[in-house]
Amino acid sequence: MLIEFLYQQTNIYLLYSRLFSTSVATVLSFSLAMLLFPPYIKFLRKFGMSSEFQENKGTEPVMPAGILFLFITTITVLISVRINSYVTSAMVIFLFFGIIGAVDDIVKVFNKRKVAKGLISKQDYQYKADGISATLRLSLYIVISLIVAIVAYEYIPNINGTINLPFVSITKNYPYLPFWLFIPLMTITIAVLANGVNFTDGFDTLAAVPCITNLLFVGVISFISSNTGWSKYLLIPHIPGLQELLPLIGAIIGTLLAYLWFNSPPSTIIMGDSGSVGLGGLIGILFVFTKAGFYLPIVGFIFLLEFTSVVIQIGYFKMTRKRFFLMAPIHHHFQIKMRNSGRFGGEFQIKSKIAWRFHILSIVLLVLSLVLFLKIR
Repeated sequence: MLIEFLYQQTNIYLLYSRLFSTSVATVLSFSLAMLLFPPYIKFLRKFGMSSEFQENKGTEPVMPAGILFLFITTITVLISVRINSYVTSAMVIFLFFGIIGAVDDIVKVFNKRKVAKGLISKQDYQYKADGISATLRLSLYIVISLIVAIVAYEYIPNINGTINLPFVSITKNYPYLPFWLFIPLMTITIAVLANGVNFTDGFDTLAAVPCITNLLFVGVISFISSNTGWSKYLLIPHIPGLQELLPLIGAIIGTLLAYLWFNSPPSTIIMGDSGSVGLGGLIGILFVFTKAGFYLPIVGFIFLLEFTSVVIQIGYFKMTRKRFFLMAPIHHHFQIKMRNSGRFGGEFQIKSKIAWRFHILSIVLLVLSLVLFLKIR
């Protein structure tokens, strides 16, 4: 908004460029985060804002970083973005999901303090489960997603039920989903991604890098789809207005890069549900806006794998009273398996190995997804 105002006052065309605004948003959010994270971490540590237990008091990572994500992104958006219906819808999902996650984070901290006071046992305290109940959280995700989906469908012209299929040119097959089918699909996509990113956020850096690769994917697609010539040449949907999402995406990526600075092992701050749930919901709606939902199983494979592993574990246990995985989400399954193998020096080495392999896989899937979306059809 500020950059747009400056453009109108000065008529300097550089200020009109979305690539320039995106660069400003990325650098600004990164700089703000690098400036604000140290005092924010100090503040959280002062008040014991941690949901994890460590023997050496004061060394445990604090939480939640997601609250700072919301603040930095909102400030950056007000400076760099031209507000339109796409940006508004995305920010509504990001903010509301982030707030739900923040409440959950705060409840977990209070429950940890109950353990310290002896009100509940450490065994009864289950991280990721003792905040808001899973049923209530999922209900809130679905209700908010449903409201945004209906409003977007009614008031954004290009949210019209059409879907872009992998390997297929839109000149040959550009299927249209009726309202009663498209709205549930849009709602489920947002809710599943919110949970998927939340489940992935188990080790240091584990969720952040796949978030960046997914944001890069929807960012590239938004830029190309909003250009008439490029979208026509590549036989992909032309969606005017998507370019306004680029500074928002840049702001999130810049913040995540700064977050990785402090979350690199051993981390001093963790994302928390306020970050993971907000980011997941945002990524979900961006896939809907870019009509790239059917590419989500590729570029978002890690998030869907984590989500599916939890669903399978719960369903299998209810049916058989046995575990399908050693532990869910699936990164914990790999953790236990590597620990039992005896080939690794300790937990730090095991977690780092899993995180790095997930990161490499997410980058490979990003490249594969871009090639499939842009060229192979």
